[in-house]
Amino acid sequence: MKLWTKIFIGTLVLFTIAFNAGVLYLTNYSYNVNRQRETENSIREQEMVRSLITSRLQYAERFFPDAENNNERISAILFPLADFYEQQGVEISLYSHGYAFTGIQNDISELLVFENIQNKNVKEDTIDGKRYVFVASRLLEYPQFTLIYAKDISHIDDFRVNIGRVFAIINVCVLVFLGLSIYFLLKHITKPISKLTAITTDIADGAYDKRVDVKSSDEVGMLAGSFNRMADSIEENVAKLRKSVEDKQQFIDDLTHEIKTPMTTILGYSEYLHNAKINEEERMIASAHLHEMALRLENLSEKLMDLAYSRDENIERENVDLPDLFNELEMMMRPKLNPRSMELLAFSEMMHITGDKMLLLMMLQNLVDNAINASTDRAVITVRSYFEDHPIIEVKDAGCGIDRKDLERITAPFYRVDKSRSRQHGGVGLGLSIVSQIASLHGAKVEIESEPGAGTAVKIKFESVMEGNNFEKQ
Repeated sequence: MKLWTKIFIGTLVLFTIAFNAGVLYLTNYSYNVNRQRETENSIREQEMVRSLITSRLQYAERFFPDAENNNERISAILFPLADFYEQQGVEISLYSHGYAFTGIQNDISELLVFENIQNKNVKEDTIDGKRYVFVASRLLEYPQFTLIYAKDISHIDDFRVNIGRVFAIINVCVLVFLGLSIYFLLKHITKPISKLTAITTDIADGAYDKRVDVKSSDEVGMLAGSFNRMADSIEENVAKLRKSVEDKQQFIDDLTHEIKTPMTTILGYSEYLHNAKINEEERMIASAHLHEMALRLENLSEKLMDLAYSRDENIERENVDLPDLFNELEMMMRPKLNPRSMELLAFSEMMHITGDKMLLLMMLQNLVDNAINASTDRAVITVRSYFEDHPIIEVKDAGCGIDRKDLERITAPFYRVDKSRSRQHGGVGLGLSIVSQIASLHGAKVEIESEPGAGTAVKIKFESVMEGNNFEKQ
């Protein structure tokens, strides 16, 4: 059952219960008040009739001393009064020693018993389907007489029945009006929720760009705003996941391609050496190719291991001496620098930095290796550390440089700016990806400044506000 339906039915049921309970209470309250009022009026009117009968008996005794014992005299006094009140729905009767001067067809024996002559007996009863209120009392001056006053109050019952019918009609009309009003109001109020449901379904089906256009300032509008923010976050995360999947697939494709080329060469030359009849010179040439491809696979394996190691987020931080780090870097890179008569110049304006020494050395090794591959023979590569708003380690060369369109993708695994040059020097396109990963683990950013033909400067900019980083200037 939908929310608006539950609210609709619940509201109508609660209203019906509350309305009918209120009507029932008001009707009964009004009925009881009217009954009480009629009883009080009957008691007063009975008192008036009793005084009137007493006065007439006293007047008759002036002329007829035995009037109170003469039934005919009493009847002559009582009947005109009885006829007058009968026209007003009232019956009066006078009893004396079991004799009734007018006939009230009802059991009135309990009305004739008094504990005290001053008392009045009051009773309600039904005669021929009509409700009467009976009031009985003794005539004080003539205690042998009992006056019974019976007033028809059945109009009170008729009023309750009629007012019940009126309220029933009102109840139906109000329910119809209220039902229609609530229906259209709920449909209007829950319309944004219906939009939310539809948009949620669309997003669940993959339409992550869908948003809810609800501009109200109530709770539904706040819900719509939160939903849109959630949809933005979902779309962003899905885009990241999609990009991650694409990157991984591209990584796998590139890795497969990197392995396939040397493996094809190795298989071809190994088969050639195994089956062909060749001289020593041809064997040496084939062996050299095999060795070159094996080195290439070894380099690829080492880079992949470095990349995997650099992704270990649980790095052990220590206080690293930067001059010593640069000296180790120079010693490691000397076998690659010397054959091409290159020079590595290292300058350190900072003494220490907090981080993982092996990862930092790996990062600088990859940067210098890229600089060597991009430079000509007898070139100079500089490595220096300095403080400029942030602690910075920079590796700079004067090589071929990088085109602006390649800068955004340069840190992607296996991406090469100049594939022929990279392959010639044994590069596999993982160096800057490793650098980016290690920098991220140290809370640093990689910034690359380069112009084609003017060289490249790679800056590792550390965030000095990062917790755990300790920088010391020289």
